[in-house]
Amino acid sequence: MKIFIRIFLIVLALVVVAVIAYDYLDTKPSKGDKNPYEYNVDEYREVPVELISHDEIRQIKVDLCQEGALAVHGRNIYLAACNELKIIEDGRKVVNKFSVDPSPASIAVSDDFIAVGYNDYIKLYEHSGDAIATSEVVSDRSVYTSVAIKNDNVYIADAGKRVVRIFNKEAKQLSFFEGVSEASNLIGFIIPSPYFEVAVSSDGELWATNPGMHALQNYNDKGDLLRSWDQISIRIDGFSGCCNPAQVAILPDGSFVTSEKGMPRIKIHAVNGDLISVVAPPAAFDGEQAPEVAAWGQDTIVALDYDQKLLRIFAKKQE
Repeated sequence: MKIFIRIFLIVLALVVVAVIAYDYLDTKPSKGDKNPYEYNVDEYREVPVELISHDEIRQIKVDLCQEGALAVHGRNIYLAACNELKIIEDGRKVVNKFSVDPSPASIAVSDDFIAVGYNDYIKLYEHSGDAIATSEVVSDRSVYTSVAIKNDNVYIADAGKRVVRIFNKEAKQLSFFEGVSEASNLIGFIIPSPYFEVAVSSDGELWATNPGMHALQNYNDKGDLLRSWDQISIRIDGFSGCCNPAQVAILPDGSFVTSEKGMPRIKIHAVNGDLISVVAPPAAFDGEQAPEVAAWGQDTIVALDYDQKLLRIFAKKQE
């Protein structure tokens, strides 16, 4: 009798195991119903062809270390990477290069000098490559992510301290501001990660990104907010994620070239924030890094593609 009971219990246990296994195999993700709450952004990667305003006309393979920086001035592209700065005439021929400190993170160029930003200091150079001045480290929490030049002043976006710093051409700090204005209800720069940009327009207007708010903001040197715009949307006309736009440049007519991370794409927005066109859709990029961008005149955009280690040149489509 005991033998029959044991056999029955063993058979029952096998049946229970079989039922559990069948239920698991039948309901695992590959077999079950589609998750109605799945976060899927594939539909937003598609861009109507009529919105794409530029064609890619050239690629240049470049050497990049951990960081790199891009600027355009006159006919030349300036590329700082590893411990070298290269000047590329007409986007084709290296006409000069000189050594810089390792890991340059940002660069700006004027007629008078070149400013290179590192993690927590800046260094100014003659166009020949001779060093002019080096700033002090003003805070052990600083993370310099962007640099711009207006007249003789150098503007630094400090993502670590969430301020814009203003230096003179001797690399001495003159002042800084936190992005708070008495005339607004803003609470300052919201910088969730080290993406924070400054840029100066051809009219001498200072603009800064406020990436946590998906905004661009125009300030004077006192830190007073003059005007701003934001576009919060995962769709092509807006910005989403923690910190977009991640990179920005300003065209001669005052419109903005923006670059995004997460779902990389390059766009052009009007002064009021309205979408004008798409320079390069998400399908043009691998990975998730935001390409750095620079305006080369009104109709040409240069991008530094970190994922593919390329300088990419986009020209406006001909009518």
